[in-house]
Amino acid sequence: MQLRVLVLLFALLATSVTVAQGQEKRIALEHPFVLTDADGKTVSSDNFPGKFLLIYFGYTHCADQCPTALSAMAEALAEIGPAADYIQPLFVTVDPERDHGAAFNEFTAAFDKRLVGLTGSQEQIAAAAETLGIEYRKVLAGNEDYVIDHSSVLSLIGLDRRNAVSFAFAEPYMMAAKLIDELGRNGVALRDVNNLRAYR
Repeated sequence: MQLRVLVLLFALLATSVTVAQGQEKRIALEHPFVLTDADGKTVSSDNFPGKFLLIYFGYTHCADQCPTALSAMAEALAEIGPAADYIQPLFVTVDPERDHGAAFNEFTAAFDKRLVGLTGSQEQIAAAAETLGIEYRKVLAGNEDYVIDHSSVLSLIGLDRRNAVSFAFAEPYMMAAKLIDELGRNGVALRDVNNLRAYR
């Protein structure tokens, strides 16, 4: 009986490890994405030279998932200190009908002054999401209201804009460790990272 329990526990552990590993995905990018900022100005993934792009797709009316993820993103950037200067955080809305203008800017600034909110046409957002493997769909909630189901993953686009890695939203220290790993993998000097040994 005890052996059977151990086998079952091992199987569950192996499954959870496989799931965790499967949450990371490397993506080859064929072309830059084009969106607009909250004020309607065209923004391309090529507009941030010298910066990795850390992207989260969501929307401002999201009850808890998006605020939690954006807070964790901001905390992860704070944890790695000066190394965060190599990263541009972006929040791409999947709800362009409601997310634009001053209110959208205020929403992103509440999490981190560096966070840039991007919107665009339905087609532009769909193209950017598809490129990074993000899924989302509108779900009617009655009385003409709606929510949007969407992937809760972060995408980090490299300096050459040809490659990206997506990984599941996690605790800030785990996200910080992932960012450090990717920066190091891409040749960024990490001597200025806060408490570097904690992430290795």
